Amino acid sequence: MEFGVFQGASVGPRPWEVKEPLRIRRDIEVGIAADAAGFDTFWAPEHHCLEEYSHNSSSHLSCLAVGLQTKNIRVVTGIFNLCPTINHPVRVAEQIAMIDILTHGRVELGTGRGSGSTEVNTFGVSNEESREMWEEAIRAIPKMWTQDLFSWDGKHFQVPERCILPKPVQKPHPPLWVTSSNPGTIEVAGRMGLGAAMFNFSDPELLRPLVETYKSAIEKVEPISEVVNNKIMTISPSLCLEDGDEARALYGRGGAEVAAHFSVYFDTIPDFAEKLKDLPRPIPQTKLRELIREAGNDPNLQGPIAAGESSFEFHHQNGICVGSPDEVADTIARFQDVGFDQLVLIPTTTWDCPHEKVLESIRLLGEKVLPRFR
Repeated sequence: MEFGVFQGASVGPRPWEVKEPLRIRRDIEVGIAADAAGFDTFWAPEHHCLEEYSHNSSSHLSCLAVGLQTKNIRVVTGIFNLCPTINHPVRVAEQIAMIDILTHGRVELGTGRGSGSTEVNTFGVSNEESREMWEEAIRAIPKMWTQDLFSWDGKHFQVPERCILPKPVQKPHPPLWVTSSNPGTIEVAGRMGLGAAMFNFSDPELLRPLVETYKSAIEKVEPISEVVNNKIMTISPSLCLEDGDEARALYGRGGAEVAAHFSVYFDTIPDFAEKLKDLPRPIPQTKLRELIREAGNDPNLQGPIAAGESSFEFHHQNGICVGSPDEVADTIARFQDVGFDQLVLIPTTTWDCPHEKVLESIRLLGEKVLPRFR
C-alpha cells in the first residue's frame, strides 16, 4: 500500500493576517517533510471562497512548490477543477505539463468539479452542469498531451487546431484521478481507467463495497486515455506520537471544527443538498456565514469525521489514525485489509495543532509505521 499526505490550508477563525500565510507555507513544509520520511504522494486541494475551511485556491501551485524542493515524492492535484469556466482545459494541460517537466516526471492530475455551489457559482457555473463539464474536459486533456495537433468542438469549450505545449515528460502522460464518494462515480472512475480518490471518512470496513465496485469496474475498463491508473485511495486524520495519549489529547482539542462548514459548503452531498435546496443560488457570503453559525449550534450536526470518546478503541473502529506508532499501524492495517491501494493521511488535525508535533508525527510515521506496509 502507498502512503500520502494531504494538506488543505484549513485556517480557522479570523484574524487571518498571520494565520493564513503561515498555514499555506507550513503546508508546503509538510510536503517536504513527507518526502524526507519516505511518503509516496503529496496531495493539495483547490478551493474557492470557503472561509476558514480551506484557503488554498491553487492545488497545482502547492504541488509545484513541494515538487521543486523534493526529490522523490509524487505531487497530486487534489483536485484541479476541470470546469472550463474555472480552469480552461488547455491551461490545465499546459500547467500540469510544466510541473511534470520541473519535477522530472512526478506530477499526477487529480480532477473534480468542485465541492459545491459556493465554489462553482463564483464563476457562473451551477452544480447541475459541472459534472458534464468535468467529463468533457477529462476526455480532452490526455489528447492535448499526446497529439501533435489538437482541436476540439465540444459543448462546453472549443479549441481550433493547435499544438498544445509543452508536453509532459511522463510518457504517454501523467496518471489521472477523479474524486468520488458514491457507488455510481466509483464505477465511472473504474470504467474510464481513472484512479478513484475517496475524500470521505468512515470505518474502513464500510468502504469495502466501494473498493469492490471500483476493482470490478476497472476489470471492464474502457479507458479514456493511454494510461490506466488502477488505484483507489481514501484519506484519514493522523497524528502519530510516541505517547499515544498525547496524540489523542492534541487531536481531541479540535472537536468538530469543520463540521458546520462541511454541511454548508458541500451541498452536492445529498443530505446537505436537501437541507439547502430551497435557498436560491448563488448564496451570498453573508448568508453562508449565517448558515455556518446556525449549523455550529446544532447539537445533532454530523460532521465528516466521527466524533466521540478519545480512545484508541473509538479511533481504531472509525479509521482515525491517531495514537502511538503501534496503534496507528493497527488502524492502517484495516485500510490495507479492505483493499485500498493508497492511504492519504491528514497530519494537521486541528486549526491550531502545534506545527512541531505535526512534523514529529510525519517523522515517526516514516521511521516506525510505513516500513511495516512496504
